[in-house]
Amino acid sequence: MKNCHEFLKSKSWLDTDLDGRFINIDHPYAILISDTEGQITLRGNTGFDNGQNGEEIFSFTSVKELQEWFENNIGE
Repeated sequence: MKNCHEFLKSKSWLDTDLDGRFINIDHPYAILISDTEGQITLRGNTGFDNGQNGEEIFSFTSVKELQEWFENNIGE
């Protein structure tokens, strides 16, 4: 999942707590990365918990799937 971390950082998504929860203040989502499960989850960011308890929107199993979602939904 190292590539995923690098991809998100290149898009200005930050893991400020260093716990696998990436946020970008310009987007209403949080991206959670589980290195042990090999899963990437897009959740609604409720603002106070960086998406930990937010509603799951999408789940990805590869960086490629996440990149495609970015291109199709965020335009980046």
